Amino acid sequence: MLASLRSHIPKTKSYLTLKPSPVLSNCHYRRQLLPLTFTPNVNVTVNIRNMSSAPAKKEFLCILPDFPGAQAKRLEVRPSHLEGVKPLVAAGTIVAGGAMLESHPAEGETPAFQGSMMLALAENEAEVRAILENDIYAHSGVWDLAKAKIIPFKSAVRKEL
Repeated sequence: MLASLRSHIPKTKSYLTLKPSPVLSNCHYRRQLLPLTFTPNVNVTVNIRNMSSAPAKKEFLCILPDFPGAQAKRLEVRPSHLEGVKPLVAAGTIVAGGAMLESHPAEGETPAFQGSMMLALAENEAEVRAILENDIYAHSGVWDLAKAKIIPFKSAVRKEL
């Protein structure tokens, strides 16, 4: 089949490069490069990326308890914490996060915090742990990372706020 395709393509033009795929049966071919000539002076090359070339990101649910008595420190460094997570949210590394509360406060009350929750996308748990360890809540004494839980997670549904 490949030979018959090649016999109909002029030798002076760019053409689709086909190679047999070891995974597929003999009649299927895998595309590697797609050089095309649209005009005599313009060549366009499209690289088809192998889907397995980049490690897949996985979801992790992070439960991050606060140290006892960390309420004042949490409120003090909160603006820095929120600034620090902005690039991680923009990059899609953190897809959800927020404070875990003792209860929902009444209007105008400061909530009683018990920690934080975060949903992260990373290649592995070590990458998530490194992100958490670099957060100001970790190195200022808010989060008790020794008691943190990083749980592999798989979303079934997710709705944007």
